[in-house]
Amino acid sequence: MATTYHFYLRKDKKRDNGECPIYLRITQNRKSRYVSTGVYVKPRFWNPEKEEVRKSHRNSKSLNSILDREQDKAETVQAELSKHGKDSAKAIQERLKHQQTGDFFDLADEYLEEIKKTGSHYTHKNAKVAIRKVEAFEGSRSLPLRHIDTEYLERFERFLKDEYDNHPNTISKNFRPIKGIIRKALKKHLITINPLVNFEGAKRGKPKPKTKLSVKQIEAIQSYDFEQFSNLWHTRNYFMFSFYSGGIRFGDLCCLKWNDIKGDRLSYQMNKNEKVFTIELNEYQQEILDYYSTDKKSEDFIFPILNNHKDYSDPTFLRKRISSKNALINKWLGKIVDKVNEELEKEDSDIPRLDDISFHVARHSFAQYAVEQGLSMYELMQTLRHSKIETTQKYLKGLDEQLADKAMKKVF
Repeated sequence: MATTYHFYLRKDKKRDNGECPIYLRITQNRKSRYVSTGVYVKPRFWNPEKEEVRKSHRNSKSLNSILDREQDKAETVQAELSKHGKDSAKAIQERLKHQQTGDFFDLADEYLEEIKKTGSHYTHKNAKVAIRKVEAFEGSRSLPLRHIDTEYLERFERFLKDEYDNHPNTISKNFRPIKGIIRKALKKHLITINPLVNFEGAKRGKPKPKTKLSVKQIEAIQSYDFEQFSNLWHTRNYFMFSFYSGGIRFGDLCCLKWNDIKGDRLSYQMNKNEKVFTIELNEYQQEILDYYSTDKKSEDFIFPILNNHKDYSDPTFLRKRISSKNALINKWLGKIVDKVNEELEKEDSDIPRLDDISFHVARHSFAQYAVEQGLSMYELMQTLRHSKIETTQKYLKGLDEQLADKAMKKVF
């Protein structure tokens, strides 16, 4: 069915000075959409039969010329969209509304806001980093969507390699939100040709083996005599508690409260997937907990990482604080590695020296040790609190291929 265009004076949107906006009404298949032309006149200057500004208006000629241009634009957009079978009234409206402001960064702001509402702090953070790199590439926060084609994406990819020295895995991660924004533009009919179709993108490299510590290295950290209640002493305790708790994630460790301990069991809700996990406390966990149990209220945090007197009900604020504390703990873990390595050198120990580690290495190390002790794939999945067995399989592959094979043989 043919698309029709009519100008319509919106008296329901009258300004204080009595002027009303003129809208272009786009109709197809009996469905109408309205787009503002940016022209305002008082009702007495509008001719509804001829759909034009009356000559009695001193600027009638120029205003009618604007209206003609707006209809021409709509018809051009409709012709372009019809080539791809997407020339609905809604699609034409969307394209016209964003034709002048159809900018990558405007859409990027919408995309970021949508992620923020989901509470996914880390996804939001990574997306912001990627969008800032696009801004650096452009030299400003202005990028018409029509400028983004396959060649543009290839040039941006080279920019990430040359200017940031980004690894293919990092480049691939940077492109995730960019692809999401492009898909959003396609869905809104702001672009009709998908620039991703012929864009191969950076090939992800083979995953590096996950950093993990041997039992002897773990014992070296545990036995080191740190000054009691120092930052390094606390950090060591957090790391060891994670290891003895089946590799509890840092974000979960931060949020543990004394009321999560019920009798001889630890029961808490995981931040990542909101599942409740419960486990019997072992003697190693209990020994660490004893250091922190004095004069504690049930609603207090177990470990002095977060502040008991602050309100963490806002999940975004909570994740930001956890992220900040995680960076600090990783910094102190680096100092622990230095001290433990110095001690091993002094003792001329045959224990391999420790590489740089992060808090998550406690989880990797537990997984490695668990498989060495004969845990089946399913048992490890339950202990690591993975939702799918495939996740555990991939996890093991990043630890040690021989251990992964050993675990698979136990299952099949």
